[in-house]
Amino acid sequence: MTLDGRADGAISADGRVQGTYVHGLFTGDAFRKAWLAHFGIASSLAYEARIEAALDALADHLEAHLDIEQILKIARSRQTTSASAA
Repeated sequence: MTLDGRADGAISADGRVQGTYVHGLFTGDAFRKAWLAHFGIASSLAYEARIEAALDALADHLEAHLDIEQILKIARSRQTTSASAA
């Protein structure tokens, strides 16, 4: 496969298997649903909603177990120190 004039991916010696890395290709619900439908597979995954729920749960967990304000205070003080050292 060629992308922007450069070779991308890999092809087996007999040419029957090909692969490439395309970041985020299956994160679009409509695309993933249509692509899987070609194989007779249904997809009801709501990717963005699932990611948001996971990030919200992680944020809740961190807020419950860490002193976020203290972490931000330390980060801000180091940012100020770095800026004045430059």
